[in-house]
Amino acid sequence: MAPKEIEEMLQREGSKVSPDKYDESAESVDARQRRTELLIPILAACREVWTSGSEDLELMVEKLGDGSRDVAWRGPFGDSGILEFFLRVLAGNGLKQGLKIHILRLVGNSCADTDENRARVIQGNHLVTVINHLQDESLIPFSIPVLFNILVDYEPAQLAASQANLNQRLIDLLSAPSLANYIVFVPYFCKILALLVSQEGEAARASPRTVEILLTLATSLPSRDDIDDFISLVSVAGAYLADDKFQVALIQGPLMQLFLSTFYHAHTHFNLLEIDDADTEASLKKLYSSLLVSLADITGNDLFAACYPLHSQVAQNFLAWLQSSNLQLQTAACLALGNLSRSDEVTTSLVQVYFAHAPLIRLLSNQDITDAQLLHSALSFLKNLAIPLQNKPLLGDLLDVACVPRLYSLDTSPQVQFAAVSLTRLLLLNCPANVARICAPLSADPASPARERSSVNGIITLYERSDAEPTRLEAARAVAAMCRMLHSGPVVPLLADWEPPVVEGGITSSEPEENQRREYFYSKHNVARALSFLISQQKWPSLRSEAWFVFALMCRSKEGSRVILELLQIHGTMTDLIKAITGRETPLSDAGSSDQIEEASYSLAAPDGQITSMAEGLGLEPQQADPRQKESMIRVDRENALVMCTELLRTWGDQIPGLRLSILQDLVKEGTEIVAAQKAMAS
Repeated sequence: MAPKEIEEMLQREGSKVSPDKYDESAESVDARQRRTELLIPILAACREVWTSGSEDLELMVEKLGDGSRDVAWRGPFGDSGILEFFLRVLAGNGLKQGLKIHILRLVGNSCADTDENRARVIQGNHLVTVINHLQDESLIPFSIPVLFNILVDYEPAQLAASQANLNQRLIDLLSAPSLANYIVFVPYFCKILALLVSQEGEAARASPRTVEILLTLATSLPSRDDIDDFISLVSVAGAYLADDKFQVALIQGPLMQLFLSTFYHAHTHFNLLEIDDADTEASLKKLYSSLLVSLADITGNDLFAACYPLHSQVAQNFLAWLQSSNLQLQTAACLALGNLSRSDEVTTSLVQVYFAHAPLIRLLSNQDITDAQLLHSALSFLKNLAIPLQNKPLLGDLLDVACVPRLYSLDTSPQVQFAAVSLTRLLLLNCPANVARICAPLSADPASPARERSSVNGIITLYERSDAEPTRLEAARAVAAMCRMLHSGPVVPLLADWEPPVVEGGITSSEPEENQRREYFYSKHNVARALSFLISQQKWPSLRSEAWFVFALMCRSKEGSRVILELLQIHGTMTDLIKAITGRETPLSDAGSSDQIEEASYSLAAPDGQITSMAEGLGLEPQQADPRQKESMIRVDRENALVMCTELLRTWGDQIPGLRLSILQDLVKEGTEIVAAQKAMAS
């Protein structure tokens, strides 16, 4: 059969529609079989011509290659054996260039969106044949698209290509001096590599130079100025960087600066606001996300901190990015430096030597910055910096009302709220100067309503408003940290501006000044509900222990114990108290409804001095539990709760309603007996 006849038959019997409009279901059920039968004599003619060595084979396969663009012929080409025949021809030696080109065209078109033909390529071990033709650079315009058509959307072919070390062939070509001759096909190289990287074992088989070559190309002309090529190259490099092998090589080798240069170029050379094409914009956003993940993985690797101390150029780059006006670079710097700050030595240097917190204070105080990712990254980094005790006072400006406290009301970003209140708690812990800052009135004007409010109100409001348990928990812990400090040392410096108003007639209270200041502060800040959450939650026993310790401290003063009395009126808290002292889930005797006690329904009773003196005889003091020792923690919780009840009876026994008074007295009595018995056993 002559080439002209082949051409006419393929056109006459084809679908006569473009590939995107062809619908096999719209044809008759025997259409494919009929086309396959029409190809049988063509295959016989091709074999005969091949055997005879005639040059007509090239023209015949050219016509077949043209016909393979019609989707209707793809299945029949495989069914008839034509595809298999020409794949075997392609494996031979001494073929003319034109013949190779047209066979590759036929193979590529036949495999486009046709899994059964792709399967024939793999099952016949023909993929290696196509890969081997990459050695001929003049065939790259054909062999690369053919490989893509075989691999795309067909995982068995992708795995086979990975196992055939296709990555190494492609990387060799991308690093060849003659790359300029086929550089327009770099996007296809990237698409193929993106298919390979997802295959199991690919990282081990891939060229060690993969990331280096891809990033070098991305940051060199012409790719550095071509947004599509840049995105393609860097995206594939990032995919390979997800594997530990490439991360370690990047960290330990000379490529870290190349990665940072790529990261910087991506975020400074291309502007999302100037991109008109929606697909390109989406691809660039995806690249930004991918690069940030790669940076997190790399800087989070244990090797990174050892290889790049703070004085290294790499770490200095991050510190420079922190000062940048580019929000994405600032986000990246916070993430990277946060991963670096894993020890007190590093975190103290970041604050006291490099002043890394200064630009972050400016950032968090800028109300125009609402980017949730940046805010969260900055807060997370600062949480690391706030851990060493010596750093806390130096970070005090973060507690200015226009800085971190403004974020408590950012309801549209719950993660930012959580990070903000969590950072606040860390700053308050064991730091009187910061407690004084958070407690300071919001206004110095005596006539202003803000004079009677502080940032503590913001924390309490966040606790009441938030639906997120972790946020509520951090808010409650922040309040507890503040209360602990207010009851652990001199109060006047902490509440310097909270002077109780002079009562009518100029009569002043006989209470010490610090007690008056605390009393006035608590009258403006309803902390009871937030504190109660710490003992009602069941997930974290160590935080319940923290609360019982703080409650015991607070009850040593009249104003603090008043807060705890209010707390015990909140639903469920009496049951929590009973369990802490007795270990029982159910209330004492007939106090099953103690949470619903109506205070006015009972007459006032006198405190039982004998019971309180029994507890005092044990010499108990507020103490912190070791959360690592469960049994010890239960014992300490009991003793702290017992101290709390004893102090409540001593201070308020003559004002506690009868049933509630009876419950507290019974608890002290039973708790005293339990503690005494335990001490006797221990001795």
